[in-house]
Amino acid sequence: MKALRAAEATAKLNDADKNKVSELETKGIERCNADDDKRADDFFAQAMKVMGK
Repeated sequence: MKALRAAEATAKLNDADKNKVSELETKGIERCNADDDKRADDFFAQAMKVMGK
């Protein structure tokens, strides 16, 4: 999650991509809170792909 937030801070994204990254980050955090780290990591990885990382 730390890497995702760092990448998000420097990424130049259009509004649609920003919304998608935010949505994936929210889903990842929900999974983290539910102790489902594998799925949380999957959501964070998807968000990184949207940002081209």
